[in-house]
Amino acid sequence: MVLRDDLAVGPLADIDSTGLIRSGFWQRVAPHTDIDFGAEMRQALDQLQGLRQDNMEVAIWHGQSAADQLMLRRVVFHLYQAPQRINEVAMDLRELEMPAQGNLAAIGMYTPARLARRFSTIAPVSVLRLGRLGYEWQQNVKENADVRLWKGNTLVPAAYHTIDEIIMERAPSEWTPAAQMVGSVMGAIEGLLASDWFVFWRCRELIAMGQLVLRGNADSLDTCELRRHLGSGGTGGE
Repeated sequence: MVLRDDLAVGPLADIDSTGLIRSGFWQRVAPHTDIDFGAEMRQALDQLQGLRQDNMEVAIWHGQSAADQLMLRRVVFHLYQAPQRINEVAMDLRELEMPAQGNLAAIGMYTPARLARRFSTIAPVSVLRLGRLGYEWQQNVKENADVRLWKGNTLVPAAYHTIDEIIMERAPSEWTPAAQMVGSVMGAIEGLLASDWFVFWRCRELIAMGQLVLRGNADSLDTCELRRHLGSGGTGGE
């Protein structure tokens, strides 16, 4: 079972109920995809309900990233009535076969062979830790921050403007392929393995605010260019 939602970004307030706010967020982030985000939200809840109703043991695999750590906490919260069934495998940065981004690594960055070698290390989670993880999930849902960063083994809430400031720091004054600019930002956000979808959405929001300008086809990251808005004293044109 794979929960694909990137829990590090966007609202969480209704994620364990209707999911309407969260699916609406993803629709704004990726308006031209064929993904039915509402159906994705419902499927995730159905999978979690299926886990609750099952009696098999569960092993949660996670890396050192905000999304993985939130997924761990969400699953623990949903299985709180069966603590004896919950096990985990915490992957180590040193097991990566590619360079880590800062101190971050998602479970998807590990090779199947590396993961296979860890099956023998699956271990139960202590009741004390389960209680803390479940509580932290509830707190993150209640806090409903724009973004959640993974810093010092702690989930830290942040606002979209934190990401926007990094984008503007790296925004060029000359036309630059959007994919190139977005790629430079993705690796520069401390505590977040940001997707190109999310960063490009923030770029579009900054365009709407008049801080960036775009030329080309805004429907795709690969068919447009971006630069900083030069203001009334610059060319300012698109």
